[in-house]
Order: sequence, then C-alpha cells, then structure tokens
Amino acid sequence: MKKQFKTAIVLVLTVFLSIVVKAQTTTKVLAVVNKADWCHVCQANGEKMMKEVMPVFENSGIRFIMNDLTNDATTEKSKDLLKENKVYDAVKKITYTGLVLLVDAETGKLTGKISVAEPAEKIIETLKMSAMKEPIKDNMMK
Repeated sequence: MKKQFKTAIVLVLTVFLSIVVKAQTTTKVLAVVNKADWCHVCQANGEKMMKEVMPVFENSGIRFIMNDLTNDATTEKSKDLLKENKVYDAVKKITYTGLVLLVDAETGKLTGKISVAEPAEKIIETLKMSAMKEPIKDNMMK
C-alpha cells in the first residue's frame, strides 16, 4: 500500500513539474526583428542584439524571428517564415528596418515595437513586459 502511495505521489509530482516547465517555455511573444544589410541602425546595433538581448531570452516565452528586408529575394523568403509563424498579417505593413515588432503568440496581434537603437536594458524590459502582457508605452511612429 505504501509503495503504491509513493508511486502515485511521484507520478503526480512528475506531471505537475512537466506542466510547470511547459508553461515556462511556451512561446508567448514572437519578436520579429526587421533588418536589412543596408540598414545603418541594424549594422550599428546588431551585435548588441545578438550578444546582450537575445541570450537573455533563451528558453523563455519569447522567440525571435528575423525579417530580412535587404532585397526582394530575402523579403520573399522572410514572408514565408512570417506566414509559417502566423505573424505576417500583424507585421506586413511595417517595413521600417531596425525595429523589433512584438506579436502576441496567442492572438497573432501586434502588441508593440521598439527600435534596436534603444539601450539593451530598455529592449529587455520591453520584451519582458510584452511577455507578461503588460501594456507597452509606444513612443515611436504611429
């Protein structure tokens, strides 16, 4: 009887922990990074994004998708990736480069945007707020 009870407890705890882990790693925000090889803002801030911002969100609820707007061929390839991730409709009209567009993974709606020229700390804070579904103050172009 004790062995069955212990087995049941272990099973319940295993299921509970797997649910918790899955909830923590479920994608909540798709961060679409509009970039281009000719974009000076992208060139100046790309390394910061790759080294200081993106690693913070490994194994988190935020997934980055590169939207390469360098030329017609890269734009078309990115379009397929955006459609595959169900974010194309939310971001298709925003063709400015040097931006991170935040899309709610559940609803597919654009929830905010931030320039890659902002300090890493501000980008990280904005991404975290987006994942918590906090309203994002958008001081950029409307």
